[in-house]
Amino acid sequence: MMNRRQFITYSGSALIMAGGFPLFQSLDQLQSTEREKTPAFTVVLEPEIADILYLAALAPSGHNAQPWTVKMITSYHWIIGTDSSRWLPAVDPENREMMISIGAFLENLVTAASSHGYEAEIRIFAQSTKDPEIAAVKLHKLGQAANSLIQQIELRRTLRSNLITRELSGEDIRLITQGYQDDVLYYPRNSKESKVLAEATILANEIQAYRDSTQQELAGWIRWSNQDSRRYGNGLTAETMEIEGVSRWYVKNFYTYESVLKKEFRAATIKKVKEQTGTGSGWLVLTSKDTTVSELIRTGRNLQQIWLMVRDRNIALHPMTQAIEESATGKELPSILGITGNMQLLLRVGYVNHYPRPVSPRMSLQKIIL
Repeated sequence: MMNRRQFITYSGSALIMAGGFPLFQSLDQLQSTEREKTPAFTVVLEPEIADILYLAALAPSGHNAQPWTVKMITSYHWIIGTDSSRWLPAVDPENREMMISIGAFLENLVTAASSHGYEAEIRIFAQSTKDPEIAAVKLHKLGQAANSLIQQIELRRTLRSNLITRELSGEDIRLITQGYQDDVLYYPRNSKESKVLAEATILANEIQAYRDSTQQELAGWIRWSNQDSRRYGNGLTAETMEIEGVSRWYVKNFYTYESVLKKEFRAATIKKVKEQTGTGSGWLVLTSKDTTVSELIRTGRNLQQIWLMVRDRNIALHPMTQAIEESATGKELPSILGITGNMQLLLRVGYVNHYPRPVSPRMSLQKIIL
């Protein structure tokens, strides 16, 4: 690790020519990347159909891997599947979270289709979370478009920092949990359950940070430079990780895959997790009746419905599922919390004063349509 004087000297010389970085490339990293709408599809595709798919693909996914694929049978009949190259075997070996992401994708798709005057008929046929094809979608034209939630889809963002330490109002708790029976549970930050979840999250993050396989997988999905962000259109960026100021410029120019594997990066990760778990209003737990494909997809749809509802109330959601992923914590949590269902998602929740625009990159439609 550099001291302050070394950093100033190093970063100053880097602005001119450091480590082979020409000036224009270094200055490019000063620019904050923002999400850009994918360009028009090169194959003939109706504009409203392309827009539905674009909006569907704004769904959340682990490491922003965007695992979904679309096989076009006709313009109004599709097969939704998954690309195994975008799975996360180290943290999600059974594709549980991947299926939840597909559920969020399908919820966006249904919502976007309705906004364009279509009913989306979905038939889930996958028997295993590792089946390459998951569901069939057919669009049926309706008389008129439903109330549009397109803006909420476009503005949804994962926020990790600046959550206010203030209780959710009773109205907002009801908004988030009502209509989901016992599938969505809220634990306020001062409750004993919340303390258990925070401790489990810290422990699980420590386990993953110091396990090489999970850290290597994380490193492979971080797009440090603007060039890599544009090239891949997926993964995590300095912006999505909310690295700001000079630190953002520095990591964009000089961090690499190997940087994530260093002891200092792992320690900084744990420190950040401890800070995060100490703020916010509390925790949301999403559960399911079982672990079938249809139930996991339903959980993903529930997640996306909640995310779209809370955006206008300046309520942030931050998925922190490590405590469920790790057997050292995940096996005990349901009994400690008194949960009878299957824990599928754990999210930190809280108000924010400012809800910034989304910055996570998105793959072009050419890359997801088979």
